[in-house]
Parts: sequence; structure tokens; C-alpha cells
Amino acid sequence: MTHDVAVRVRGYLAIFGALFVLTAVTVGVSYLGLPVRSTILVALAIATTKAALVAMFFMHLKYERGIVYVTLTLTGVVFAALLAFTLWSEADHVLGTRFTQPYEEGRR
Repeated sequence: MTHDVAVRVRGYLAIFGALFVLTAVTVGVSYLGLPVRSTILVALAIATTKAALVAMFFMHLKYERGIVYVTLTLTGVVFAALLAFTLWSEADHVLGTRFTQPYEEGRR
């Protein structure tokens, strides 16, 4: 039984080490001077990897049944749709438009 505990602790420490290294890589990428879009894409890719590691190992989703993945996928799709609708509604504004006047002043 102590062997099982040692194997689990060793696995958790390995995941912790990977999360620590990925955090250091994220900080390192911020100092590279890449274009903003590239920096954001790399940081999001690293954050997605870290989130997957946490969900798989610390939340024990790696050993769950398929219905959990269906629920998780549905949650992700709904979140992405809500985010897309929000961005879509913000796209109605002309690029470069600045709203400097209060609404009441613009109606006069």
C-alpha cells in the first residue's frame, strides 16, 4: 500500500514540476519581445496545456467515464458560444470609434 502512495505522490510532484516549468516558460515568453498577437497565442497555448494537466491529474478526469467528457465538452461549447456572441455584438462598432461624449450630450 505504501508503494501506491509513493507512486501517486511522485506523479503529483511530476505534474507540479511541469506546471512550474510551464509558468516559467510563460514568463520567459513575455520578455522575448514577440509581436503582441504571437505572445498572446503562445501564452494561451501554454495556459491551455496547464489547464489540461490540472483537470486530468488533480481533478482526476483522466480516470473518469465518458459521460464526464460529454458534460465537460458541452460546458466548453456553451462558454465559447457566449464569448463569441459577446465579441460579435462588440463588432457592430466601427473600428477606431471613440466614445468620448456622454450619451445625453450626443442627443442634442
